[in-house]
Amino acid sequence: MHAAVLRYFEAVAEEGSIRLASERLNISASAVNRQIRKVEDFFGTPLFERRPDGMRLTEAGRLVLRHSRATLQDFARLRGDIDRLRGVVSGVVTIATLDSLTVHFLPEALTRFIDAHPAVEISVVACDPSEAVHSIAQGNADLGLTFQAAWRGGIKVLRTIPCAMCALMTPDHELATQKSVTLEQCGAYPLIYQRNDSGSMQPFFGEEMETFKNAHEPVLVSNTLVLLKRMLMRGVGIAFYTRLAFTEELSRGQLVAVPLEDERLTLLRLSLIAPSERMPTVAARVMAEHLQEALAEFATGLDQRA
Repeated sequence: MHAAVLRYFEAVAEEGSIRLASERLNISASAVNRQIRKVEDFFGTPLFERRPDGMRLTEAGRLVLRHSRATLQDFARLRGDIDRLRGVVSGVVTIATLDSLTVHFLPEALTRFIDAHPAVEISVVACDPSEAVHSIAQGNADLGLTFQAAWRGGIKVLRTIPCAMCALMTPDHELATQKSVTLEQCGAYPLIYQRNDSGSMQPFFGEEMETFKNAHEPVLVSNTLVLLKRMLMRGVGIAFYTRLAFTEELSRGQLVAVPLEDERLTLLRLSLIAPSERMPTVAARVMAEHLQEALAEFATGLDQRA
């Protein structure tokens, strides 16, 4: 099958909708549907179940999707290898990352990478820790930046750095001068939580944090880091974060990061991960090397600012 047809098929499978796939591909829905029908006619069997809530892969469709992804990945590797012979790093790299890393770490790291390798197209998807793990395990992203957990199959760890969670607050807060605080101490004050839509965070933060959040209602919850940071700096409450997204505010003294006494949160680590069952493209391999070096530098900076 032609590469374009494979991309149409993959887009419909991932989006679960002809319309959404057409918007993603910037092609008319009728053209996408026509190509899907041609593939089904070729194999003589439906590849999708057409339901009121969208398109769902049949067993045959899952086999075609596996072939489609492998073929497109092989082609991307081939193109990258040929460009590499000319001294050019090219291709597409998809990174699934924690939202907090899009504030300081990735803008700096990716700017340097783009300056060195302008022919590489970079796609960054901000998501919850568990979503990043799922994207890598399923082979939907080339690299993931997420908190360390009990890794499932299909994942290999490329680099890990310490990344302790703290209680963040304004310098005038009653707990700001403490050397460390417990979760229960924080529970006596207004709290700010980041909403997580992908399920339990227990694999990353442990049972104690989840139990604490279930027992203490926040004054504000949102999935928007920018809003939560603004409210935190206004002194609305205490938030539980790593230093990743707050390095500038902490260095300027606008916020204070008080260490938590919970051992699981103190030992929290950030990992760069990649699919273990898939050979990386040249672009993904070069990006992985670049991010490993950038993480080492970033970890040193965090230690100095702690």
